[in-house]
Amino acid sequence: MSVHVAGRSLDPSPRAVLRALGAEVAATPRALKLWLGLLLVMCGIGAGGAVLSLPPGWEVLGTSPSFEWGILITAYVFFAITTSGLCLASSLGTVFGVEMFLPLEKRHAILALLSLVTAFGIIALDLHYPVRMVFGAVLSPSPLSPMWWMGVFYGIYLVFLVTEVWSMFTGRWGIHRIACILSSITAVLAPTTLGAVFGILAARSFWHGAFTPPAMVATALLSGVALLGIVFALVHHYRLTGHERAGTLAIPAIRLLLAIMLPVTVLVVAWQMMFGLYGAVPGLADATAAILVGPLAPLFWIGRVVIGLALPIGLLLWPRTRTTPGLFAASCLTFVGIAVDRTVFVAAGQVVPNSAVAGTVSTPFAEYVPSLVEIAVVVGAFGFFGLVYTLAERYLPMDEHRGHLAGAFLGTSAPVLAPEPVLAPEPVLIAAATGPDGPAPEPPDPDADAALAASAAGWPGGAT
Repeated sequence: MSVHVAGRSLDPSPRAVLRALGAEVAATPRALKLWLGLLLVMCGIGAGGAVLSLPPGWEVLGTSPSFEWGILITAYVFFAITTSGLCLASSLGTVFGVEMFLPLEKRHAILALLSLVTAFGIIALDLHYPVRMVFGAVLSPSPLSPMWWMGVFYGIYLVFLVTEVWSMFTGRWGIHRIACILSSITAVLAPTTLGAVFGILAARSFWHGAFTPPAMVATALLSGVALLGIVFALVHHYRLTGHERAGTLAIPAIRLLLAIMLPVTVLVVAWQMMFGLYGAVPGLADATAAILVGPLAPLFWIGRVVIGLALPIGLLLWPRTRTTPGLFAASCLTFVGIAVDRTVFVAAGQVVPNSAVAGTVSTPFAEYVPSLVEIAVVVGAFGFFGLVYTLAERYLPMDEHRGHLAGAFLGTSAPVLAPEPVLAPEPVLIAAATGPDGPAPEPPDPDADAALAASAAGWPGGAT
């Protein structure tokens, strides 16, 4: 018995599968083996932490009644907003058809889907009984609760992302266009409702207010752009599929977005700190002081300000580091800064309880030390994310697809395309300039097709 995949006949017997796996491992570069081994170890650590966190009654988390949300919530928020930021950055190409953002499409969609799945896995472990949440959201809806809307929007978001990835790899461009538009809209609604979950908590002064949801969206965009900068710098360095367009279009586009969002984030952070110091909200000044000069000060000044903002801006402004390695370094620092920022954000809302509802502590600040189980789960989450994406990068066709030539985006027209041959060594790009009322297109001329392909700016000549 044989299985046909992509026009190839494969033997599904266990012996043949093991033989194929052995050949694949032998052909894998040593550096990639070490990287995959590290990610597998991280996944193993996370699996151990997940198993220990599930049994009811086991007090394995470092949280307390006065500090109820720990690094699992921080990691959930981090991955959830990164999903939205990836879609918002890529929507300039996928929705509006801006040429320089088109190479982001396939990788952004896979990264966004993996990021959201990772976020769901983390929150499921933190809730202990995630099935109850699913049934409760469906059978007992609560439209007045931002947390209910957060679950609804992120659940819908997952469906849209799965549809976007499926239609992208199967060539359903009509469905793909709708999925891209809906994903981009939900990419704004989802982090907004996530910010509202924090913003409505009057007992937590640092979170409370209308400023939190838009600040969450701005942070999401910066996080997504930083992750794209890391990925596309590596694509360009290792000359992976699509590295030509990555170097000429994607990397300059990411550098531009990063150069815009970093100063915007500086203004957001500065305004947040000034409002906290000079505002009249009870407990807010104390929480802000905890960030600036209190127990959260090292994380804020070193991790958020220096590593996450000052150094990336310097790398982008200095002409000698305005290169692909410089973008990679700036993106990595920004990504680390976002993780630290979410840690400070979640902690700042709980470190100064100012009411009986928020809890009482015997010292000026509530204390929280993450347990080994929490750390293991977070390590496993990053390992899972990196492992699955590495495998996707290695085995999925990451060449830039033909969707924008087929009118899949709002900013593009809908030319007539000849069917792309499945087994042809080089894809043939055919477009006719006829409108909806114009004459039928003539049969394609091979010489004209070759000239058109040669004149297309930066378009890769074929699949890699």
